[in-house]
Amino acid sequence: MEIYRKNFTLKIGEKINLYFLGDLHEGNCNHAGKEFREAVKIIENDPDGYWIGMGDYIEAITISDKRFDPMSVSENYRIKDLKDLPYVQIQNVYSKVKSIDSKCLALLIGNHEEAYVKYNHADVYNRFHEMFESNPHKIGYVGFLKLGFTRVDRGGKMQFTRVIALNHGDGGSGYREGYPINKVHDVFRWADADICVMGHIHQLEKDSKKMIGVTNKDTLSRRWKFWGISGCFLYTYVEGNKNYFEHKGKSESKIGMLMATIEMRHDEVFTQLHEIELG
Repeated sequence: MEIYRKNFTLKIGEKINLYFLGDLHEGNCNHAGKEFREAVKIIENDPDGYWIGMGDYIEAITISDKRFDPMSVSENYRIKDLKDLPYVQIQNVYSKVKSIDSKCLALLIGNHEEAYVKYNHADVYNRFHEMFESNPHKIGYVGFLKLGFTRVDRGGKMQFTRVIALNHGDGGSGYREGYPINKVHDVFRWADADICVMGHIHQLEKDSKKMIGVTNKDTLSRRWKFWGISGCFLYTYVEGNKNYFEHKGKSESKIGMLMATIEMRHDEVFTQLHEIELG
């Protein structure tokens, strides 16, 4: 687990948009390449935009892996790519995000990269990170991003913070309609954070609750807390091939990404969480 702090100076009315981009599964035949390029373009064209990589950038399933299925390998790959397939996949991912390299704050590792590192003794996560000129922070599988905001105007300085809890994710065995959002609450049930985001289960959902507390001046405080699942770029139920969980009757994956908007107000940083559906 890692903790990373990033500071911003904003005037009233200024904002940042923080995108959560993950579960790409580059190399799979059902990778949503068109939609992923659209997501990258959204971030690229957003002057207030930053992003966090949520993990599972690549399939990282090689021919020696019991999960390997030649029918699920994208036609964009050649036989000789099998020599170092995960590295070729991660190169392809970076080529797609190179235009938003400078906007990347942090990278998580996903279970696909983690399994490959563990069983093949090749750190594809670190190799991916080394491609970035901006040197984003390596969060690992679980971590916290602490955002500091300074409001500078004629009235002087004011300081605010927002804590984001990050986890590539857990689960995937649930069937019923309420499972995804319940799972994200379970994963972050011990996390004291303003925004809690996970990936892994290939859904795109959000939830929010108003939390009531007490200020240093012994008055009631009210703040919003947000939970979300960051979406994916891997289609399921595609005619002509099979993919994750189809034979188990799982729900269809949701293509897209989450975006947190944090806007400087007079006496607060106003926070919202949005779903951006691209499928």
